[in-house]
Amino acid sequence: MGFLRTIGRFIAGFLVLFGITLFIVSYLGSHAVKNINVLETDISSDKALNALFKDSGVDIEQLKQYCSEDLDNENCKIFSRNPILSAIEKQINEFRYYGNMMRTFGIIFFIIGLLLFIWCSGLIVGLRDASLMSFIGMVFSYTYFKFIIPSMLSKLLPGELIEIFNNWMTITLNQTLNMVLVLGAIFLILTVGLYILKNKIKTKEKSSMKQNGS
Repeated sequence: MGFLRTIGRFIAGFLVLFGITLFIVSYLGSHAVKNINVLETDISSDKALNALFKDSGVDIEQLKQYCSEDLDNENCKIFSRNPILSAIEKQINEFRYYGNMMRTFGIIFFIIGLLLFIWCSGLIVGLRDASLMSFIGMVFSYTYFKFIIPSMLSKLLPGELIEIFNNWMTITLNQTLNMVLVLGAIFLILTVGLYILKNKIKTKEKSSMKQNGS
């Protein structure tokens, strides 16, 4: 039975971490959708257009003047409807459905893991272990979103695209990090509180046993 409970705690920890990961990623996508207006502003700016046409030798001012006289030209659609922005908005709109689904599954996995912890270790210890595992997940999430993702994006994306997407990515990541910090603080407080409560219960049980023994 002890071996089964050990396996159960391992599975519970995995489910809690997996649930939290899905939950955070869904909110990252949600913030990206809400902040699309930031990207719309930046991607339509002269700075962004200059970055996009940097290696082509195209003069943006001349192109604007030309397009003002021929709005139906295929090459002028970037001023009326930026194709890059259109592609991003299409992907984001598709994510709305999957993001909500991810959030729902994240909550379900978290609850299953929590209940499994309680079954394996009892109410107080199970809640404490689930809270501790959640706090650990928040620490890893903060590290990932704060350092690893920006580093990966800076290596994978060309410099001109980083200039365009920087504000959008920074605002979205910061909002996600704020949520991670709040949840991390809550889980830390819960973990410490449940640890203290468990110790108090143990102390009372020991005192009761001593009194009964005497």
